Parts: sequence; C-alpha cells; structure tokens
Amino acid sequence: MQNWIGRAARSVALAACLAVPGAQAAEPTFGGWRNLGSRDGAEPALRDVPFALLPTPAARDARFSIYDRESKRLVCCLQVVSAELDDTALRKVYQLPEQWVTDLRNGRSAARPWQTRVYEMRRTDELIDYGFSDAPEAYSDLGGLLLPADARLLPDGSVQAGATYRLQFRSTSLGDDSSALDRFILQPVQGEGKPAVVEVSYGTY
Repeated sequence: MQNWIGRAARSVALAACLAVPGAQAAEPTFGGWRNLGSRDGAEPALRDVPFALLPTPAARDARFSIYDRESKRLVCCLQVVSAELDDTALRKVYQLPEQWVTDLRNGRSAARPWQTRVYEMRRTDELIDYGFSDAPEAYSDLGGLLLPADARLLPDGSVQAGATYRLQFRSTSLGDDSSALDRFILQPVQGEGKPAVVEVSYGTY
C-alpha cells in the first residue's frame, strides 16, 4: 500500500511539473536571411554566403527553412555555422560592403521591429541544389523569410509552426529600382496573439 501511494504521489508531482508555464513549448523563431558576397577585390573572395537575421540568440547547428515567395514553398535548410557576428567581423572577416552591413542590421527601416542578431549559415538538405525562379522580378534567392525547420506551408498560404499563422507580405521601394525593404507579418490565426514581424532590406551595391 505504501509503495502504491508513493508511486501515485510521484505521478501527481510529475504532472504538476509538466503543467507549469515553463514546461510549455517555446514560441517559434521567425527571422530573415540574406545571400551576400565580399567587396570587389577582397581576398579571399567570398560569394553567395547566407546570413541569418534573428531576433534572439541561436545555437550553432540550429536549422531553419527559407520561404521561396515566387514558388510559394518552404525549403530546408539553412544551418547556423558561426557564433553571433558583430559589425567588425562583418566588415573585416567577411569583407562586406557597408551597404550590406546596413542591410543585415536592418538600418534602412523607419521603425525596425527588433535588433538583429547575425550568423553565418550554410545550405543543407534540399537547399544545397535548390533552383529558384529566374524570372526578372524574382529575388527569393537573395534572401527573405526564415522559419523553423519543421514549419509547414498550408494550402491557403498560412504557416504552421506549432500554431498556425496567416502570412502577409509587403515590399517598399527604397528609392531606386534595385533597393527594397520587405516586411513579413505572421499573425496567429487562433486567439489574440501578437504578430511576429520580420523585415529584410536589399540595398544597392
């Protein structure tokens, strides 16, 4: 009898621990990404290096899917391969033009939703040889929305990442035909949750 009571008490305690808010699943991380290269004449030359723009710290080897707007697909994966990068590393190690450092810090936004944390990424799985649209107006190969690796795109265009989010997109010209600020809004479908906002800028170099 005492053994049975002890087991029951442990079960109740375990259930209580699992029910506390700290035991709930974390909110999904939505961010942006840019595909960039080093300055003209930099040695060694770095081309087509993907960088993540995230609102929170990311662990090395963390994986994310990208959103291909033109094909309306989620493609896995980009994987974190560096520690968080400061502006000195972006300028000196990766030899990025100043316009692209500004892009990675979202310095072109009038009211940026969060300060970006920047990481070098590498392409894995389907994304290694993935073919983006080559239509003249297509530029999803240059960057865009970054989502959890296990996120799914539903037939109506909503995103499922734990909860379901209605995805909205708007692009604003930054003064010429080649520069733009893209804004993605992910609004929870259920309840009154706060939307996640991601901005990605493309400055002319």
